[in-house]
Amino acid sequence: MVIHAKEQLIEQIEHSFNDLIKWIESQDDQLFEEVFTEGKWSTAQHLDHLIRSTKPLNQALKMPRMMIRTMFGKPNRPERTFDEVVKKYRTKLEEGIAVASGKFAPKVISNDQKNVLIQNFKEEKEELKEIVSKWKDENLSKYLIPHPILGKMTIREMLFFTVYHTSHHHTILKERYRQS
Repeated sequence: MVIHAKEQLIEQIEHSFNDLIKWIESQDDQLFEEVFTEGKWSTAQHLDHLIRSTKPLNQALKMPRMMIRTMFGKPNRPERTFDEVVKKYRTKLEEGIAVASGKFAPKVISNDQKNVLIQNFKEEKEELKEIVSKWKDENLSKYLIPHPILGKMTIREMLFFTVYHTSHHHTILKERYRQS
């Protein structure tokens, strides 16, 4: 996928989040908390994980630029493309390194929380789009923030990751529910 400009990133955030939201909304409410394979997540847990992943990104992007620079430094390598970010993440998945833990690990969630979680996810999406829209396009490549598995990434790379990460979880869910 070729996305680069800020406007394209915002469109892709909207698209990936909305695709997942529509899929979850169309799913039978009683399946929301269902775990079909031992050790795997329910739809609710996937959604909770994505909220837990997006919230700190939103918080980081609201920090003063000088604080971001002081805390995380400047990029010292060429910026990765969308496909390069995806490849690096998929490599970590294959190595078994990309495992959600700590504040990113979802909790057990019941069916009655479906609408609240969907609303929270929509709010995180809207906040992310609004925050990104306030950044100058060129600054997305000038500031670093840390990813717990992939290390320091430019803001643009982190947005690439967020688009892919959301679609990745959507793909897992579609596969899992097709098999059950």
